[in-house]
Amino acid sequence: MPSVVRYLLLALALIAVTPASASAEWRRAESQHFIVYSDGSERSLRDYSAKLERFHGLLRARFGGPAQDDTRKLPVYLVADARALRIAQPQLPEGIAGYYMASENDIFAILIRGKDDDLLLHEYTHHFMANVGQGRLPGWFSEGLAEYYATATVSTAGAASFGLPNPGRQYRLQQGRWLPMEQLLRAQGSFDIESEAGRGMYYAQSWALTHWLLADQTRARALGVYLNAVGAGRDPVEAWQASFGIAPDALEAQLKSYTRGRLFYSELNIPPITPEITVSTLTPAWDTVILPLINARSPRPEETNGPALLETSRTNAARFPNDALALVALGRAERRWGDSVAGETALTRALEIEPTNVEGLLQMADIVEERSDLASSEAEIDRERGLAADLLRRALEAEPKDYRVHADLARLRRGAEDYPTEQDLITWAMAVRYAPQVMSIRGDAAVAMLQGERYEEAIVLLTPIVNDPHGGPGVQQARTLLALAAQRRAAAGLD
Repeated sequence: MPSVVRYLLLALALIAVTPASASAEWRRAESQHFIVYSDGSERSLRDYSAKLERFHGLLRARFGGPAQDDTRKLPVYLVADARALRIAQPQLPEGIAGYYMASENDIFAILIRGKDDDLLLHEYTHHFMANVGQGRLPGWFSEGLAEYYATATVSTAGAASFGLPNPGRQYRLQQGRWLPMEQLLRAQGSFDIESEAGRGMYYAQSWALTHWLLADQTRARALGVYLNAVGAGRDPVEAWQASFGIAPDALEAQLKSYTRGRLFYSELNIPPITPEITVSTLTPAWDTVILPLINARSPRPEETNGPALLETSRTNAARFPNDALALVALGRAERRWGDSVAGETALTRALEIEPTNVEGLLQMADIVEERSDLASSEAEIDRERGLAADLLRRALEAEPKDYRVHADLARLRRGAEDYPTEQDLITWAMAVRYAPQVMSIRGDAAVAMLQGERYEEAIVLLTPIVNDPHGGPGVQQARTLLALAAQRRAAAGLD
């Protein structure tokens, strides 16, 4: 479910970015689809990585699609407690045990070890479905499906159970005031619901409706008809009544009766999954650097405590002057809240220590590109942009699946007279391939496709933005662009 962000008092934010006094050893576990970082034991790290791989195997068995062996691995950070979690995100309200974020700066999940694993399984279901191209699902079904699989279990032998009861959602359904079912069917996502209590009911009712539909083969077949109709643009309520022959009011009564009874779940035997997991111990700097760095990467600068993060980054870099992670963190903080020259100096030193540090290369490319905007001659502009492109090519060689590198390479070309070339469109397509969850990159890629008269590709890129159940500022713009793409496709006789 989407993270909820609130402002806290400055004093709390200052406390939140202060490193813990006790030093912990961080480890990195890499498997086929995940990179999991933890300051806990190696055994628990291996067990958790294997659990995630087994859950991925269940989703793959259920939904098929590409093998996803050539996608970017999802970083997951496991921390000890709520205090550590709030170093990474001070604005989280009480009771939240973790969150998932997909932005232009990174795609990752972070959560407290041993608490609310359902949260990550919910978000990973969204993450997985984006990778298999499910962008036309109604908001309620997208959230309901994620809730449906969030309680799944998969044994080492491959025995999987999913659709297990969700006590929290059941309690809310029994105690809360239901949203009108017509509102649920029409809502694009939880952001369409005004009250916090209403948003909680949106998730609960979405789970209940999904569970009810998937509990019966006849209803499940009708669901496919309904989803196709909605995907083709039919009114959601009309499509529902045509597919199921049930009015929204009658549906509410059926769901209430269903959720009060005994809920069944599904079982499936998938091939046993024994993932290959490589564990390495990270540098001592990780214990004080990584969580403030995650905070500094936030895409919302007004929601982070910049001065405190800058001071923390300076302290960490002084303590670990030869650690690339500490220097990259300092470079980011200086560029964002401090002295840009000091930031460039820190990044230059980081790349001397670790020439393949992708984040350092990306930030240095940004610096050089910014310099080109201030250049006084075309020759100087070309030289600086060429340097930026060289830095990005180094980053791409170090990590070919990093969507940030592909997106920055494509953006660097936007000022060229021949933009977009075929290669530019391929670069945008690669950025989306490795980060279909980042809606702003999909939007930028769609604009490029429109400019290149690739209308069908633009429509495919825009549809998930329009249907994003978490909403966001790009939804209305995507609707406008989608209509424009359809209009131009028709005018070109491509319908």
